[in-house]
Amino acid sequence: MNERVLRERKRRKRIFFFILAVGGIGLIICTAYLVIANKYPIKKITVKGLNAYSEPVFLDKISTPKARSNRLLFRLEQKMNGKKTIPYIEKYDITYENDTVTIQVYEKILIGCVEVMGQYLYFDRDGLVSESSPNRREDIPLIRGLEFDRIMLYQKLDIEHESRYRTILNITKLLNEVKIPTQTILFDSIGNVNLEIGSVTVQLGKREVYDIAIYKLADIYPKIEDRSVVVYLADYDGGKGNIIVNQKND
Repeated sequence: MNERVLRERKRRKRIFFFILAVGGIGLIICTAYLVIANKYPIKKITVKGLNAYSEPVFLDKISTPKARSNRLLFRLEQKMNGKKTIPYIEKYDITYENDTVTIQVYEKILIGCVEVMGQYLYFDRDGLVSESSPNRREDIPLIRGLEFDRIMLYQKLDIEHESRYRTILNITKLLNEVKIPTQTILFDSIGNVNLEIGSVTVQLGKREVYDIAIYKLADIYPKIEDRSVVVYLADYDGGKGNIIVNQKND
């Protein structure tokens, strides 16, 4: 037989066995995938402690839709990719129990933001600027009336009156406690504080602590939240005096 013909037959055999091997490996992989997909499905993913994002947006940041359908794929993806760095998120922990995945999110504790050249710069209780975004988060109040010489990401906000950090922290903690969704906290030139809550303006004045005034605001807020009014609490000291509420002149 011609040597060229023999070489051609050997070459075709090698190609045939190569295709057969690849096909066999592919079949094994497909079979294994179907077995894994059917045996280890994820039926429920629970996300706790999340406010900065919607649940679908957060899940897309840490995983792929395909991996979220199967426990083994999800765990493998998390192990290979590691924990993601996500704005506003300090860390997150993942636990597995049967066909349920639970993700506990720990958000950064941000007490306010300032607006600079179209960017919202978010800072924590120590005044450290932690995040920058063109988007405004509605659950974090905008602080106006702060005077600062410079502002840089991951550095402390350099403001003229350091004590105002404590004031902002005190007010935001109380407002979160009584569940009043404040949009803006405004300082005037001598340190008096006003709140903007929708169409409601609240004058709190200047105090060491604001608990008495905020708790009183919580008592009357359900009656005025849909009105356009100014509430005067600057001189309120917890006594039985009347609270002045005036209609705004729009």
